[in-house]
Order: sequence, then C-alpha cells, then structure tokens
Amino acid sequence: MRLPWIGIVTFWLAAMLAAPARAACPLPTPDLAPPPLARQQVDLIAELARPWQAGGEIAIACWPDGTPLAGRRPHPPRDAAEERARRAEHWALARKLNLARKGEAHPRGLPLEPAQLALLERFALSDAGAVWLREVADDTLRLFNQGYLEIDRHVWARAVRTGRMPRLSELITGRLSDKGLFAGDAAVFLFSGYAGSGAMAHPGAIGLGDQGMRCEFPLSGELVDPIAILSHEFGHTRYGDPASAGTLVGEARTVELYENPVRERNGFPPRAVYFERFDQGPLEAGKGGLVERLLQLQRQRGIAVDALTRVDRYHCDCPGPLPIVLDCIVREQPPAEGETAPAYTHDCKVHWKPDMALPGFTPP
Repeated sequence: MRLPWIGIVTFWLAAMLAAPARAACPLPTPDLAPPPLARQQVDLIAELARPWQAGGEIAIACWPDGTPLAGRRPHPPRDAAEERARRAEHWALARKLNLARKGEAHPRGLPLEPAQLALLERFALSDAGAVWLREVADDTLRLFNQGYLEIDRHVWARAVRTGRMPRLSELITGRLSDKGLFAGDAAVFLFSGYAGSGAMAHPGAIGLGDQGMRCEFPLSGELVDPIAILSHEFGHTRYGDPASAGTLVGEARTVELYENPVRERNGFPPRAVYFERFDQGPLEAGKGGLVERLLQLQRQRGIAVDALTRVDRYHCDCPGPLPIVLDCIVREQPPAEGETAPAYTHDCKVHWKPDMALPGFTPP
C-alpha cells in the first residue's frame, strides 16, 4: 500500500533508505514536491499579478518499489519559452484525461469539436488559462499519485530501464486504473460540448456550445472576450467558488473576480453592465462595482436579486471590431444588386433564443 505524502523531506529520506527496483530509475530529489493535499480557491487577480502563471515544472521519479510518482519542481521558468512549455504540458494532460466522451459530463454532453478544442487550447496557453489549467493538472497529479490513473506499461518499463523519465502526458493513457474505477473520490474534471450556444459550468465540468459564442452581450452591446468567458466559467467550478452560480450577486462577483481581470489583460474594457432575468433595464455603468450596483438596485427597486435562481445566457456568433475579437466568423452577405462579389460586415447576426437549462449547469 502506497503511503500518503506526509512531507517531501520525510518521503525523500525514506526513499533514499530503500533500495530501488532498478538502479537507473531516479528517486525523488528534495525539490520535487507534490501538489497541496487540498484545493485552494483561486485568487485570479493575485495570480495574474505574478510574473509566471503555470506553476512549477511537472516531473516524474520512482517510488522505491519502482512505480512512478509525480510532483512539481517549484523553480521559476528560465524564459517565456519554458513557461509556454509548462502551459503546453497542462494542455496535453487535459487532452489525455479531461475531454469528456459523449454523455460523460452530463446526460446531454457531446464530444468537443475541432473549433471548441482550438478555443480551449488558446485559453490554456493564455495567462488566465494557465492559472486554471494548473489547478486541473494538480488534480491529475493527485489522482496519479493515488494510483487512480492507468499508465502505459511499455513507456514506463523503458523509462525504468533507461532512467530517462517521460512527460506525464506521455505516461498516462487517459483512463482510470482498476483502482481508480472503484474509488469513490476519483473525480476527473471534464470539458464537454453540448447542443446550443455559449458556455456553461458546474463544479466538476465546463461545457461549450456547438453554436459558438456571440461577439456582443445582447442588452448592453459590450464586446465578449471568449477567453474571459471561459475564466468566468472556471469561477463557478471547484477551482473557484461553486456557490457563486445562479444568483445575480454571485454572477456579478464572478464577473468582477474572474472575468473582468482577464478582459482588461486582453485589451477589453471591464464589463460594466450585468443583466436581470426580468426586464428592469440595464444597470448604470461607472457607479461602483457590479455587486454594489446590484445591491443598490435591490434597495431602490425592491428587487430581491439573491432570490433570482436563473439568469439568461449571453453568446457571441459574429465578429466585433477587429483585431480584438478573433473567435467569430465574418458573416457573408449576398451581393447587392449590381455587385459581383458578396459584401462582408462586422455587424452581429443574432441567433438568440433561450436555451433549455442543462441539469446542474449555470450560464456565464
């Protein structure tokens, strides 16, 4: 039975005293640390203020019995290329383990399409995405060190023989081990698709609509930043604040803590208006934060914003002023009378209809 991590120093000393199964298989060094035992709520504003976001380099070593273990070396990256490589490894791990098959994330879940995967990859390589995918990868390390993930036995046998450790994304198969299949706590975070627009989340998954996103929020006309929307959705997951979903105050806090910092980093103005489920008109921009203005709305109009359990979803399926919005397709219009070529416009073509609520999912 594998002992839990008590502390890296204690483990390292125990490992050095034991005889490894193969001399070439490297034991853990003192700088190889496991992820924290418990998740901490992400402070995205503080994380984005740091010089690097992907965390320490993931590395593999050997338990004394010759089985693999994984941890991080908490050294800063040498340069931007190394930081990008760490982000790319997190995305490679997610592609192996965290992409849902049909029906896995929820009963209506669909496999992700190429355009959705491309958006997720851009997100994973962005600054905000690096923070969130780091947390997803730390969950993978926890599962791996508990023996819950299946490994490629041929890859590991070669590593033990040669002493050259593979990347973790090369070692795992993307499936749970027999032990993991019967474990009650082997909860894998999942990305999935669904039929519809936009993006939605629950504590253990994020879903992307197969109709894409609008480029503008319909009531305010503010531009949508798809990377910030994904960060918003992560704010509703177990890595952020799962209790934030569903009410206007919770959603407004999510905008302030997890969406607006990303919008500003990406060159978008902060989102100043949030929407009510019922037609009470937009909030006034420029008068305090979203939460403050919602509470003022409650005091002035008697609207119980905490009691609203659903809010509408906002999507984007066309481009805004380039080059800011790059994730929508320019609409091709039929040529006008007397013209030989079709006209192109950046005006939004709105395909808005209220989506049926998915079980356990919340809108952005």
